[in-house]
Amino acid sequence: MTYERDDLRRAQDRNYAAEGIPMVLALVSEVDPIPDPDPQVAGQGAALAVELDRYRTALASHQRDGDLGVTGSVLQAVAYADFDPRRIGS
Repeated sequence: MTYERDDLRRAQDRNYAAEGIPMVLALVSEVDPIPDPDPQVAGQGAALAVELDRYRTALASHQRDGDLGVTGSVLQAVAYADFDPRRIGS
């Protein structure tokens, strides 16, 4: 089993009442070009997009892109992995 599937399973096995709900927050600018872009923020956004694509490919590459259940599961797994205390500093 891949670590993406392990992350998804751990994210789904949480006690949300006691541990909270892992979430991903991304803001999108509809202004092009973005006035005074912050390179660090742009880099973090690009890294998040890469992680989401990687998890999507690992977990559900055969599912259609518009499947909101898959999208929710991928977001949940990525959020869990991002906030997993065992991964901080790694």
